[in-house]
Amino acid sequence: MNGVLRITGGKKLEGVVTPIPNKNSLVAVLPAAILTDKTVVYKNISNTSDVTKIIQILKLLGAEVDQSDGEIKINCSGLKYHKVDATLGGQLRASLMFAGPLLARFGVAEIPLPGGCDLGMRSISAHLDSFRKAGISFKYVDGYVKFTAPKKLEKSYDVWQLEASVTATENLFMYAAGTEAEFTISDAACEPHVNELLKMLETMGAEVCGIGSNIVKIKGNNKLKGASYEPGPDFVDIAGLIVAAAVTNGKIRIKGANVPGIVNGMINWFELFNVKIERDGADLIASRDGELVIDTINSGVPLAAPGLPKLYPRPWPGFPVDAIPVMAVLASKTRGRLLLKNWMYESGLEFVRELNAMGADIFVSDPERVIITGPVKFKGGVIVSPGVIQACKAIFIAALCDPVVTEIHGVDILKRRYPNVFETYTSLGAVIERVDD
Repeated sequence: MNGVLRITGGKKLEGVVTPIPNKNSLVAVLPAAILTDKTVVYKNISNTSDVTKIIQILKLLGAEVDQSDGEIKINCSGLKYHKVDATLGGQLRASLMFAGPLLARFGVAEIPLPGGCDLGMRSISAHLDSFRKAGISFKYVDGYVKFTAPKKLEKSYDVWQLEASVTATENLFMYAAGTEAEFTISDAACEPHVNELLKMLETMGAEVCGIGSNIVKIKGNNKLKGASYEPGPDFVDIAGLIVAAAVTNGKIRIKGANVPGIVNGMINWFELFNVKIERDGADLIASRDGELVIDTINSGVPLAAPGLPKLYPRPWPGFPVDAIPVMAVLASKTRGRLLLKNWMYESGLEFVRELNAMGADIFVSDPERVIITGPVKFKGGVIVSPGVIQACKAIFIAALCDPVVTEIHGVDILKRRYPNVFETYTSLGAVIERVDD
């Protein structure tokens, strides 16, 4: 595992920071350029390793890509191929997002079985189910999934998804937008990045009804136009910054983060922990409002047992699953106990073993439930990060809490989502030293 950091914790994190653009929106809106022969312009795009790989895949398919100063222009008028490169596509789960637009463009798409973070099974069954209900067939061939669209489309399709999978929803949205049929998708995901994709497809010429809801109707168009797109702030990055301010007793101004439709649900929970969130124009200011503690009697917090609050992820607008790991760090610094669940990923809480090695007091009830008792003082040590971005982020933030030294191996996985994460936290006062061999 690449990348070794030595972190000296115990410093109050203070200052001003701009959160990254929503990474999860990019994995869909970039492949969506395949749906048109016109140029699509993307502004304020982070240069993450995932974005780099998606761009490389687009180029290999025949797209023309012009990158400069955070702006990307993509033109797919000369697109030649419907098969995603096996080496690149196998390295990230986002390669699956090429299926929908390639199907709309060519009627066929060949996608290598995807890689990505090690988070339980994470099968592609949700994609297969939704595509099947849209008349699309599939088969496995030499490490690939080959999708084939029907030669003659029905006038309309009514797709009731088995689960509100974000990527399966986005994949189906892109396919629907590039056809001449009408689609009704029920139990659709409605996270902010899903809505951003829908707005982009609408700008390109698809007729969309129900943006922001879990029932979306799309009337497609196989002559879609170009578009200009700029992502909103990444709410998972915002959550990490808020937790970092709270657990280091610091104060961080998060620029452009006061977007109620994105952050209000998370703020509800942060305030239950006695984290102070101030709204100042377009910004949020995060700090600690005295002791971190949950009032289990008067706050209305959900309880698993007397005195035992519980937190678990839900599909949007519920608490986002990608922000669950940093909440384990926040709970470890909060007086009392918290039952933390992650039913979405079978191995999504395995990283608590590393937190326990650092000094946390976390009882593992089963793979999907843990009970966290705080406050603790983290003791540092040498930690090997698991191969999950948000788990590594939680370990990184835990290392910042107390005046001890923590050496973390395998931190470069963070750059898949946060390209300048170490520079960002250093600017807030964190003491971080790169110690790779």
